[in-house]
Amino acid sequence: MRQVNNLKLIKLYFNEKIKIASKINKKQINQILNQVINTYNKAGNVYLMANGGPAGLIENVATDLRFHPFVEDDKSKSLKKIRKLKIISLVESPGALTGVSNDLGFENVFVEQLKNFVYAKKINQNDLLIAFSGSGNSKNILKAIKFAKKYSVFTICISGRSGGMAKNISNLCLLVPGKSKFPGQVGKNDNNFHIEDFQTSIMHIITGLFKKYINDKIKKRI
Repeated sequence: MRQVNNLKLIKLYFNEKIKIASKINKKQINQILNQVINTYNKAGNVYLMANGGPAGLIENVATDLRFHPFVEDDKSKSLKKIRKLKIISLVESPGALTGVSNDLGFENVFVEQLKNFVYAKKINQNDLLIAFSGSGNSKNILKAIKFAKKYSVFTICISGRSGGMAKNISNLCLLVPGKSKFPGQVGKNDNNFHIEDFQTSIMHIITGLFKKYINDKIKKRI
């Protein structure tokens, strides 16, 4: 069997990733962590949303933030007498996604779900909305961000490229910088694989540091 040698392209992918890692805004990652901690301490909700492939990444984030910081390191036991973080994933209900899309249009698929939870500044001022986007220009993402901000929800977009309109309207927009020459992420898909990789990595960093915060909080009680 003839074997294809793509070692140069494999090296290219990882070299591009190293460059992105060196340029990404670490202070903004820390800001996101602090917003998660603030939301947790004030018993707010964290809302998560994304389109396409990153919607699957959101499911990973939701699972991590719901459970990982609240179990022992060996995963054998839940941490006792500690309140968990309230996570609401806006992509996990096929009924909601298809029902709203069918009746009201796909541009309303997130904002209509938010209306079940977000309706008063006094109630929602400690909430947090985190969106994953490739371009920062998806209509359903933008409508949800604008709606959430009306009720003092802190809005975050982790986006690629220039951040699009989301950069202008979000309270915080963390960009995954750079361009790519790797197959499958050129043209309109420019840097797409790296954007999605770093969206996951950033939230893994947040999850790990949030777990450290919870562990430190428990130690202070002892």
